[in-house]
Amino acid sequence: MRMKLIAGAFLAGAMLAVSGCQTAKINPTAGGGGLQGRWLPAGGGYTANFDNGVFSTVAADTGNVISQGSYIAVSESRVELNWSSNITGLQNTATCDRPNPNTLNCTDGGGKGFVLTRT
Repeated sequence: MRMKLIAGAFLAGAMLAVSGCQTAKINPTAGGGGLQGRWLPAGGGYTANFDNGVFSTVAADTGNVISQGSYIAVSESRVELNWSSNITGLQNTATCDRPNPNTLNCTDGGGKGFVLTRT
């Protein structure tokens, strides 16, 4: 009987310890994803800006805003973009995998891939 009490107490303590552990949760709003700042595509031509949930791209040669929209960090390794082109007026989306804090490997709604690297 005493052995059952000890085992039960141990099990209860272990469950309490495990329930107290929490993994770090990423803030699903933009700034909490650690994305804030300037990012460059592999081929150049524009700068992608991430600022507290607002996503925009700016042409490298003219400084004109090419597109604007929003982003959300859905996890530490996944980001979703949603934007509208100021040139064509069309809307687009992209899902980006984040293998490390300075790289976004993205695929847009049409299946086109692009890579952004933090500057």
